[in-house]
Formats: sequence, C-alpha cells, structure tokens
Amino acid sequence: MDAISCFIFLVLFSLAASAQESISHHLGIDIPEVALLALQSENTTDVNLSVLPPNTAGQQIETNKEEQSGIWINYSSVVRKNQKRKVTATVVGEIPEGMVLKVMASESRGEGKGKLGESLSWVALRNGSVDVISDIGSCYTGRGAQNGHLLTYKIELDDDADQYAKLKQSETSLQILYTLTDDN
Repeated sequence: MDAISCFIFLVLFSLAASAQESISHHLGIDIPEVALLALQSENTTDVNLSVLPPNTAGQQIETNKEEQSGIWINYSSVVRKNQKRKVTATVVGEIPEGMVLKVMASESRGEGKGKLGESLSWVALRNGSVDVISDIGSCYTGRGAQNGHLLTYKIELDDDADQYAKLKQSETSLQILYTLTDDN
C-alpha cells in the first residue's frame, strides 16, 4: 500500500470513528410549595404568667416580668416566585380586662438555612391575628428546641387609666394559635 492510499484510509477511518449521533428526552423537575409549622419544646408547651401583688399599700400590681417560654417556632417553607410568608398569632379565649398580653419571637437560631423570617419585636396579642414573624421565603429553621424562633411572653397593665378599674381576681386559661400564612 502506498503512502497516499494509507493516508486516505486513515482520514476516512478517523472521520468514520469521530461521527456521533445525539438523542435527547424530556426531564421534568417538580418542586412543591411547602408551608409547615410546629411548636417545639424540651419540656412543655404550657406557659404560666403571674401578676404579683404590691409590697406596699398605694402601689399597683407588678406585671413587667418576661417569661421565656422554652417554646420554639419551627417552620419549613418553599414559596412561589415573588411570594413571602409570615407567622401570625391569635388568642383563643379572653385576656383579662385591664391587661395586655405580649409575645416576642427571637431572631432565628440554630441549623436553619434559606430566607428565614424576621422577628417583629414585642407584639400585643388579641383575638384577631397579629404578625409575629415576617419576610419568610424558601427556608427551614431546623427541627426541635434550640432551632427557629424562641417565644417570650409578658403581661402588662393596660395604659388606659380606666382599665385598672376593670381588673378582677381571676385564673384565666388561653390558647395561642400560630399560623404560617402567605404575606402577599
């Protein structure tokens, strides 16, 4: 075989060897919308707030003691485009007249990732829903105590002078309902 024939054979062989064929198929990815909320505690989810009597005649009752509940708000969220979520709180039951019940969620702590929510500081609770945590995107807080937002409660006297006259000795039991909801 002469050199020219060998060269042509090698060129044709390399062209045949480098020929490729491509084929494709469709692949879909479905990411579900997620909105899950839980309250977690190392002990109990019960909170007891006490109002203290005055030490001296002529003084009002003492109420400004903050009570870290040991209760953590955990959530998982996957939102649609341009969507945000928030956590609201609603009192189920009647707050004693003359008193204001407040809650504060700490900034998120622990193992969470993503666009975690922002605490709105102290919020006065009532029978209608009030925002406690805002600006939640796609994220998760981590699971269990020491993850998410720690709740702290306090009870105060209503600043309205007429409200003190409405105070009555009582033992009141309330439920606080937390909801993860869309914020758009």
